Amino acid sequence: MAEEIRLGDIIDDYCTKCKAILHHSVVSMVNDEPARTECRTCYSAHKYRHAKTGKKKPDSLKQSLFDEVLGKIGPPGPR
Repeated sequence: MAEEIRLGDIIDDYCTKCKAILHHSVVSMVNDEPARTECRTCYSAHKYRHAKTGKKKPDSLKQSLFDEVLGKIGPPGPR
C-alpha cells in the first residue's frame, strides 16, 4: 500500500538551484499530489519534478566545431 503524501512531508525531489536530488518539503498540493516543493538545503521553492533531473541538451555547436578543427589537422604522420 502506497503511503499518502501530506502537506509538510519531506520527500526527495530534484532541486533546480542545487542541481541535485535532495530532501524537499511539500509546500503545496493539488488533487492529493505535490505541486510545489521547497529544498531543505537552499530553501528555494519550485514545481514538484518527481525526482527527475533536467534533460541534457545536445551541444551540437560544440561538436561541429570540434569536428571542424579535427578535419583541418588531418591524420598524424609517421615519426
